[in-house]
Amino acid sequence: MKALSTRRGLAIAGGFAAASVALVLVPSFTDSFYTFVATRMLLLGLFATAYNTVFGFGGMSSLGHAAFFGIGGYTVGIGVTRWGWPPLVVLPVAVVLGAAVAAVFGLMCLRVRGIYLLLLTLALAQAIAGLAFYQTEWTGGDNGIPNIARDGLPSSVREGDGYYLLTLAVVAVCVMLLWRYQRSPLGMSVVGVRESEARMSATGYRTGQLRVIAFTVSGAFSALAGVLEVYLQGSVSTANMSWLISADVLVFAILGGARHFLGPFLGAALVTGLEVWVSTYTDRWTTVLGVVYVATALFLADGVLGRAGWAARRAKAWRTGADPDTGLGPDPGATVPTPGGGPAELPAEARA
Repeated sequence: MKALSTRRGLAIAGGFAAASVALVLVPSFTDSFYTFVATRMLLLGLFATAYNTVFGFGGMSSLGHAAFFGIGGYTVGIGVTRWGWPPLVVLPVAVVLGAAVAAVFGLMCLRVRGIYLLLLTLALAQAIAGLAFYQTEWTGGDNGIPNIARDGLPSSVREGDGYYLLTLAVVAVCVMLLWRYQRSPLGMSVVGVRESEARMSATGYRTGQLRVIAFTVSGAFSALAGVLEVYLQGSVSTANMSWLISADVLVFAILGGARHFLGPFLGAALVTGLEVWVSTYTDRWTTVLGVVYVATALFLADGVLGRAGWAARRAKAWRTGADPDTGLGPDPGATVPTPGGGPAELPAEARA
C-alpha cells in the first residue's frame, strides 16, 4: 500500500512538472494571438477555481461573482488612470475590496438556499453593476475606462510573452493557495456544511460563519482574476460585471467537474479554446457552444473530470473483477472477465 501511494505521488508530481514546463514554453511555440488566448485561459481558470470555492465545495449556487470580477477590474481602471497607482498598490486594494463585498454578499445570503440564492446573488451583482453604470465621473458609465496602461509593471513583463509568464506565475501561486485552503480544516468544514448543514450545526460549527468565509475567499481571488483581465485587455467597462460573466463561470465549473479542484480550471480552458476554434469556421459559434452546454447537462452531469474518473474506475474494475461502484473485489465464487471476453473461474486458492 505504501509503495502504491509513493508511485501515485511520484506520478502526480511528474505530471505537474511536465504541465508546468509545457505552460512555460507556450510562448515559444505560438504567435501573439494564441499567447493572448492562453493568458486569458489562465486568468479565467483562476476565476473559475475561486468561484468553485463557493459552488462546488460550498454547495452554494451563485450568479453574482461577476461583481467581484468587475470590482477588481475597476480598481485597476480607477487606480491607474485617476491616481496613478502602481500594481503593488492596485493588487492588495482589489483583493481587499473583492473580499469585503463578497463578505457582504455572504451575510445577506445566509437565510436563502437553492434558486433563491441564485436570484439574490444575481440581484446584488446587478445592483453593483448599476452603480458602476451611473457613476460616470469615476467609471465612465457605459463607455468604461479605456487605455489602461501597464506602465507600472516591469518592462520585461509589459508585453505579450512577458505578461503571459507573469500571469502564469500569479495564477500558479493563487491556485496553490486555494488548494491549501480547500484542504485545510477550514475548507473541509465548508465541504461538511455542503454535505449536511444540520449535522455540522449540531456538532457546534457556526455554519453561517463558514458560508461567509467561503464567499470572502472566493471574492478575493475573483477580484484578483479581474485585475489580470483588465491589465490584459487594457480597458474595463460594465461588461466586466455582466451577469453573463457569472453564467459563464458557472458553466466552466459544471463542464470541468465542480466536485474536482481543477475541474473548473479545465472547463474554463475548454470553453475558451472551443470558442476561439469554432469562431474561425463559423459566425454562429454561440450556437455550437449552446449545443455543448446542453450536451454537458444531459451526459456530463459530473463534468469532464468526473466522467474521466468514472471511466478509469470501470476500466480498473474490468481488469480486476472488482465492483465498479464500490471498488471491492469479486465474490469468491464469482467469475471474472478475461481479456478474451469470456468468464474464467477463480483459482482454487481464491475460492478457498
